[in-house]
Amino acid sequence: MPDRLTRPGALAYAAVALLLAYEIVWLSRLDGFWAAGPFWPGVVVGIVAVLVVLFAVAAVTRTPVIGGGDRLLSRIGGPMVIGLTVVATLVVAIEGLDDFVMWPTAPAVFAPFGIRWLEQAYFEGVEETRRAAAAARAEQAHAEQARAEQAPAKEQ
Repeated sequence: MPDRLTRPGALAYAAVALLLAYEIVWLSRLDGFWAAGPFWPGVVVGIVAVLVVLFAVAAVTRTPVIGGGDRLLSRIGGPMVIGLTVVATLVVAIEGLDDFVMWPTAPAVFAPFGIRWLEQAYFEGVEETRRAAAAARAEQAHAEQARAEQAPAKEQ
């Protein structure tokens, strides 16, 4: 599997980044969320902003957040997404930020894994199609060779 995202994979990362950016806008408009003071809600907004940047960079550079490549984002992106989401969830739970709903931050943890799974399935399908096409070409060449060998035999 290549270490670059396909266009649909990059679009999926961009969609996750847009959903997380919308969450920041939504949080900034919640009065009950900011009732605990500016610090802890600000930490949650900061964490979501880092996730937005992470997914946006992955979408623009077409680098998967989860992967085995040599790129830094592929090596540390998955643990960063999981770690930041866990920290945000703990801050929300400990500080009692009741008006905050962990959507789309919590599902964003599963997005890189789902996109990676879909991309692997895509590339496996491409490889299977290539193998089938090569086998069909070889079979056709073998059939043409057999016909060519039979044609001189019929003429004699």
